[in-house]
Amino acid sequence: MIKKRTRFLSLVLAFGMFCATIEAGSVDVKAESLGSTIRLEDKGDELADNIERGRCSYTWVKVDGSSCPVLNPKGGMYSIMYDLRYFSSGNSFTKDGYDNSNGCGGNKNLTEHPNFLKAFEQTLSNARKNGTSLVLRFSYSSDRTVGNEPGLLLDGDSTVYHNTELIRQHIKQLSEVINKNKDVVLAVECGMFGPWGEMHSSMYDIDECNDYDPQFSNAIIDRWLNKLDPDIKVLVRAPKHLMGYYGYANNAEGFNQAVANGTLKLNSRLGMYNDGYLGTSTDYGTFGDENEWPYITRDKGIDMLEKLSEVPYGGECAYVDLDTLKSHGSPIYTGKNFMSELYRTHLSYLHNINSEDEVLIKELNHVDVSKSDLVKGLDASDVTPYIGHSYRKFMRDHMGYRILVKESKLSSEVSKDGTFTMSGSMKNVGFGNFLTKKYTEVILKKGDKTYVASVDSFNANDLKSLATKDYKWTFSVPSDIEAGNWEVYVRIRNKRNTEDASVKTGIRFANPDCFNTNIRANKIGTIKVSGGNSKGGSGLKEVR
Repeated sequence: MIKKRTRFLSLVLAFGMFCATIEAGSVDVKAESLGSTIRLEDKGDELADNIERGRCSYTWVKVDGSSCPVLNPKGGMYSIMYDLRYFSSGNSFTKDGYDNSNGCGGNKNLTEHPNFLKAFEQTLSNARKNGTSLVLRFSYSSDRTVGNEPGLLLDGDSTVYHNTELIRQHIKQLSEVINKNKDVVLAVECGMFGPWGEMHSSMYDIDECNDYDPQFSNAIIDRWLNKLDPDIKVLVRAPKHLMGYYGYANNAEGFNQAVANGTLKLNSRLGMYNDGYLGTSTDYGTFGDENEWPYITRDKGIDMLEKLSEVPYGGECAYVDLDTLKSHGSPIYTGKNFMSELYRTHLSYLHNINSEDEVLIKELNHVDVSKSDLVKGLDASDVTPYIGHSYRKFMRDHMGYRILVKESKLSSEVSKDGTFTMSGSMKNVGFGNFLTKKYTEVILKKGDKTYVASVDSFNANDLKSLATKDYKWTFSVPSDIEAGNWEVYVRIRNKRNTEDASVKTGIRFANPDCFNTNIRANKIGTIKVSGGNSKGGSGLKEVR
C-alpha cells in the first residue's frame, strides 16, 4: 500500500511540474508544423472570386434622358450591357415575332447625354476597386425589339438607309473610356445590332434582308478591333460573323478547311459568345445542320473554337423547355463527347449557370460526371469531388482556369543570412487558359508584417488547360527579418494601374483551406527563421 501511495504522489508531482512548465511558456503545446502544409487535393469549391472566369452575373442598363446609374460590379467576372436606343433614331426593319422599333431618342453622339460617359467610367473604376473583371456589351435594344439601330433618311427619299457611320462614332467614344480602364475590361461582346445585342434580326446582320452581305457587320467588328486597346478581346455572336470577316462569305467548306490546315491566320483577339448555349444541337441557330453558308456545323464550330484559346468563350445557357431540350440534340446527354467539347472550346463564363430553376440548368443537375467521361490529361485524382456529381457543378467550377497544387516541398528553417527553397508542381485542371498576363509572387507573413518577392523565373501563363508546370525557387531572406515562424504564400495576379488594385486580382487555388483573403494569396506552408549574422539582402529576393 505504501508503494502504491508513493507511486501516486510521484505521478501527481510530475503532472504539476508539467503544468507549471506549460504556464511558463517553455513548451509550445500548439507547435506549428514547419515546411509545406498545403493539402494536395481539390476541395471542390466554386472559386467565384477568381477573375476572368466562371459564373458571370450581368446587368442591363437602359440609358435614357435621366441620370445614368453608376454600378458597383463585384465577383471575379461581371457583365454589363448598355441599351443605347436613346442615341438612335431607329429604322424600318421588322420581323415576325418581334416588336417594332420603339423608345428611340434620335441620332446623337454619346457626349450629348448629361452623364452617361462619366457614369460608365465610374462603373469601370468601381470594378477595379472590387478586383472584378468585366465583359461589356452595347446595343440599341435590351428586349425583343428590332429596328432600333441608327437609320439614315436622305432628302427626298423615304427609304431608311444604314447609318453605320454613327455606330462607328459611338464605338469610338466608348473605346476612349474603355481604353483608359483596359486593366478591368477583359472583352467586349461586339453587339451593336439586333435584339439584346445578339447580332441577329437586324438590317445590319448577315441576313436575307441584305442578301447575306457581311459588309455591315464587318465594319462594326473592324471598328471595335481598331479602336480598342490591343489587350482587349472582341467577341462576335456566331461563326457566320467570323466567316464574313475573314472573307469566306458563301464558302463555309473553304473556311473549315482553312481553319483546319492553318492557312487562315486567326486574329488572337477575336472570338465568339453564345447566348443559345446547349439548348439544341445547333445552339438555336448559332451553328447549322450543314456546312453551308451562313452556317457551319457544331463539330466544325468546335474545331474552330479549339484554336481560339486566347479569348473567352461563353455567354448564356439557352432558355428552353424540357421536351425541346431532350428531342433536339442537346450535347449535354453525350457523356465523354460533352466533356471533350467543354475542354476543346475552352468554356470561360456563363451568366446563368447558378439559375437552378431554369430548365436547362436544372437538367444539368441531373446529369452526372463519370470516370469514363474524363478526357486525356485529366486524372480522376484531379476531379475527385466531382465524380458522381452534377455537370452543372463541374462546369461552374471548371470554366476558365482552375489551378491545383499537385506537389509541394518547402524548407522548414532558414537563418537570416541564408536561403530557402520551395519546389513542386501546379496543374491547370480548368477548361481554359489564363487570358491576360499573370505575375507570380512569394510572400512571407508573420502577423501584420509581410515581405513580397517577385518570381520572375516562373511564367504562370504556361499553365495552359490540362498542363502541369514544375517549379523550384530559391530565396534570400531580408537582413532585418524577425526571428520566428513565418507563413509562406504564393500569389498569382494581374497587373492593374495601382498596387492595391493588382493585389485584389490574386487568384484562389483549388486546394482546400489555403487562401488568405486579405492578401489574396495561397498558403504553402511555414518556415522558421533563426538567428544569423544578418548578411542577407535588404528584402526578400529570388536567387536565380
